[in-house]
Amino acid sequence: MPSQGVSTEPNGAIPLLGPNGTPSASAATANLEVEITIERLSAHKNVRGVMICSREGPIIRHAGAVFDGESGKKYAAVVKRIVDSVVLGLEEVNESNDELKFMRIRTKRHEIMISPDERYLLVVIQDPSL
Repeated sequence: MPSQGVSTEPNGAIPLLGPNGTPSASAATANLEVEITIERLSAHKNVRGVMICSREGPIIRHAGAVFDGESGKKYAAVVKRIVDSVVLGLEEVNESNDELKFMRIRTKRHEIMISPDERYLLVVIQDPSL
């Protein structure tokens, strides 16, 4: 559920807003691009879910039952902690300003791919056995 005071679209998603806090033409274009990207990623047969969340944790958009409800909130929190830990580790071992671009974590059941950005995290979960 979004924070109090955040308006949502009919599907419960948090809309991308323009600089003045209202939906703009460029925000509408960004929304469309996000939806197309999520649909394209979700179309792969082994993908179980796609999620875009802010670096602070709230889910902005998701597709796939794996990210529904409390499960999605748990994944968002865990992915944020993983990314923060890896970034901190990179800072400790590397004196130059290296930047995390992509992570792939494989378990027995899933493969979790994370693409962090300055403001957002893109997370894709797939079943590697398919």
